[in-house]
Amino acid sequence: HGAKMLFAVAEATVPKVTVVLRKGYGAGYYVMNGRAFEPDLIVGWPTAEISVMGPEGAVNIIFRRQIEAAGDAEAQAVLRDQMVAMVREQIAAEIAAGWSFVDDLIDPADTRATIISGLEIGQTKQVDRPWRKHGVLPV
Repeated sequence: HGAKMLFAVAEATVPKVTVVLRKGYGAGYYVMNGRAFEPDLIVGWPTAEISVMGPEGAVNIIFRRQIEAAGDAEAQAVLRDQMVAMVREQIAAEIAAGWSFVDDLIDPADTRATIISGLEIGQTKQVDRPWRKHGVLPV
């Protein structure tokens, strides 16, 4: 079903607004109207995290050798937790906004008004596509 969603987002000519609430990781973030699909507005809550993968998985891959060299299981767990905290800081909402992964950070209470503004912004957009009766829907 993921291919159908990807197809729908890619083919959409209506205004597209994305609100990142929490975890925007990897292909899931990409497929759900991430920056690559050029949404009219993409905003995030202060709790948003945007990254290629979750911090735990990234730490296990990137810092595997350092963690293994830390000694016993308890020392490894402590080091892993420290590394996860470090990576989590680097994928925080403020960092995502700084890298333009989101257009703005919003207060959750302002979500409805922000979505309405985004829809108004995209109301007059024109999407030029080559004529075709319909796309080829992935099955």
